[in-house]
Amino acid sequence: MIKKIDDLSVYPFTDEQIKLLNSFTNKLTSNQCTWLSGFFCGLSQKKIILKKTGEEKKSLINKKNNNHITIISASQTGNARSLSEKLERKCLHYNIPVKLFNAHEYKFKKINSEKILILIISTHGEGEPPEIALPMYHFLTSKKITYLKNLQYCIFGLGDSSYEHFCQAGKTFDKIFFDAGAKPLLERIDADVNYEEISNQWCTNLIQIIQKKFFFETSNQTLDKCTSNNQQNQLNHSIWSKVNPYLSTLLTNQKITGRYSNKDVRHLELHIKDSEIQYNPGDSVGIWYENDDSLINEILEILKIKKNEIVNIKNIQKTIFHALKFDYELTTNSSVIFKKYSFLSKDPHLINMNNDIKFLQSYIKNMPLVHMFRQFPTCLSAQNLIELLHPLKPRFYSISSSQLENNEEIHITVNVVHNICSGKKYLGGASGYLSKTIPDVSKIKIFIEKNNNFKLPINNNIPIIMIGSGTGIAPFRSFIQERDNRNALGKNWLFFGNQQSSEDFLYQQEWQLYHKQGLLNNIDLAWSQDFDHKIYIQEKMLEKSEELWKWIYNDEAYIYVCGNATNMAKDVELALIKIICQYNGTNTEQSNDFLNMLRTSKRYQRDIY
Repeated sequence: MIKKIDDLSVYPFTDEQIKLLNSFTNKLTSNQCTWLSGFFCGLSQKKIILKKTGEEKKSLINKKNNNHITIISASQTGNARSLSEKLERKCLHYNIPVKLFNAHEYKFKKINSEKILILIISTHGEGEPPEIALPMYHFLTSKKITYLKNLQYCIFGLGDSSYEHFCQAGKTFDKIFFDAGAKPLLERIDADVNYEEISNQWCTNLIQIIQKKFFFETSNQTLDKCTSNNQQNQLNHSIWSKVNPYLSTLLTNQKITGRYSNKDVRHLELHIKDSEIQYNPGDSVGIWYENDDSLINEILEILKIKKNEIVNIKNIQKTIFHALKFDYELTTNSSVIFKKYSFLSKDPHLINMNNDIKFLQSYIKNMPLVHMFRQFPTCLSAQNLIELLHPLKPRFYSISSSQLENNEEIHITVNVVHNICSGKKYLGGASGYLSKTIPDVSKIKIFIEKNNNFKLPINNNIPIIMIGSGTGIAPFRSFIQERDNRNALGKNWLFFGNQQSSEDFLYQQEWQLYHKQGLLNNIDLAWSQDFDHKIYIQEKMLEKSEELWKWIYNDEAYIYVCGNATNMAKDVELALIKIICQYNGTNTEQSNDFLNMLRTSKRYQRDIY
């Protein structure tokens, strides 16, 4: 029998392994122990050989390839990040050295030393890069960037062809890299909403190019297996996700704008008890909506299509009514749809309109899809119609509640979009659906979209400045609820703007109570329609510029901006630049650098749309 191991300090085992060895060896005969001694001796030699072989192989790879592959993810809603992670897994599977960065984490000043760079980027606002890619964009478009002749790059752009500036951010970075002398590894991809198939092929092609150029070896069979495994891993993590949403009950649907407001803004409360859904302030909720029956019937009537006609969608047979109800966008027009429809209709006037780009852009912006059909009617087959349309995609809303205060609920703040054409009112797809949803009756398909780029500071003592207009106040309601429940000591300052003080002060009583209690230290309000002279948020900021600068510079406050990207966000940024120039004694370029420093350190965060 083997002697029991008592002195743990002299053996290369953990306490748990010692116990296991004692319980096992106490039951062995001397012959069995002798056999095991030879077995373990052979096993140890095998492991030494395998380790040596592995190290030699790794050394050979490093000799053949001095570079690592850098992947940069620039995501607004998480799609770019998911694709970047999928590509990273493939690279690791083939022993390709790889480093994955979120755009805001990447040390962009070291880009001159990069050899191989993959950028996966979405487009935001009016063709702009997403928020987390702005520091890198500003650096690359400044005079500080040098010639990138040693860089090989590849860009995968994510976008939505229903928007005018489709995948513009990817195109912009492609031009920047190319003009700086970098060489493309692969032609840029401009991917539409349903990008899964094209992204799989792109990953495969990219891996093969990297293998060929940099001496990494594998088989096509292994590549297919890896692709399959990655897809399976994604499915295994799909609980309450975009592809598997949670069915939530609507608890409250309350109009929170006044009777005479120009807006219809709703406060909605969604029940998530027993769902195990977790969210944080700054996150968004994705909502899969359904198109309105009356709108579907109107379109089918105009185009002379029967509602029970069968269409084929990816080899699945459905009625056209069902397809329009659940699978396709019906409220968003686009230049792509217009062009397709003009040639299907063979209307010479419509075809000629394609040549006047400015007029076409204005027409698309102001003309609901159904009204275009009514204005220029034609006969289409059911299959023609669905091939004309964009796939339906979820709408995202900033969460306006803290889970510390509302453990079993998610609150959202929805502006009901409407457009009036020829005296008829047309509602937005998602907002119209939500505005008509009846509490305690209907189920709404939801999932959480994490936003790690719009988060409260971990330190509860740090002051925060919240700047928002309209429904941009939503995440700040979640912020203040969170700070209240954390017993945070940091100061809080709200700048809020809307049209009329009497009609459009969203969550007025709550904000006034927070201010009275002292949790909200400062509140500055701007109303654009209360006086002859329109007052906007940026004017209020400039009025309080000295105190604002003290919060930013002395107190190291975090700045948050939420609202319209086209006007409000740009005007607020210009006001911040002006304040920095005035109190920091710097010129515009230096003040931009200061603001970018705040952005990089996460002290300046924006959630704009």
